[in-house]
Amino acid sequence: MSGVGIVFLAGSPSSTSRSSYVAGIVEKHAADAGIPTRSFSIRDFDLADVFYGKADTPAQAAFVRAVVEASAIVLSTPVYKGTYAGGLKAIVDLIPPDALAGKAALGIATARLPAHGAGVDRGYRDLFAFFRSRVVDTLVVHDDELKITDGRGEIGDAAAERVAKAGRALVGVLGR
Repeated sequence: MSGVGIVFLAGSPSSTSRSSYVAGIVEKHAADAGIPTRSFSIRDFDLADVFYGKADTPAQAAFVRAVVEASAIVLSTPVYKGTYAGGLKAIVDLIPPDALAGKAALGIATARLPAHGAGVDRGYRDLFAFFRSRVVDTLVVHDDELKITDGRGEIGDAAAERVAKAGRALVGVLGR
C-alpha cells in the first residue's frame, strides 16, 4: 500500500491528551503491520477557519486530501458532554459526504465516567453511518485506566488489551 492507509485525527487540544496517547498505540499497530499513516490534530488547524467551514486553506486542504486518499480514518477524542468533542466534529464537517464511503472507521474516546462510553459509541456510529463507512467497534478507555506523567503513558492491562484488540480489528478490516 502506498500513500496514506489510515488518517488519524486527534480531537483534543491538549499536548498530553489521553485520547491522543491511545490513538498513538493503535497507530503503532498499523505501522507494525506495514500500513502507512498520517496524523492530524485539532492543533494543526486555525479554528476560526474551521468554524467558518473554509476547506480550502492549506491545513484543511491537506487533511481533506489525505482523507480522500486513505483507506481508513481513526478519530480520537476525550468525551465532552457525553460524546465526541465539538472541535473534532467541526473538522470532520470539512470531509466531503462521499469521502469515507466503504472505508474503515474507528472511533476512540477517553472518558471519566463509564456511562459516557455508550453515548460516544452512539455518536461515532451515527457519524460513520452518515459517511457509509465500515465501522470498527468504538474503543473507550476510562481515565482511571490510563495515566500520563511527563509525556509518558501508563495503561492498565484490561485497557491495553482493548486497545490491542481495536488495533488488530482495524488492521484486519484493511486486510493486513
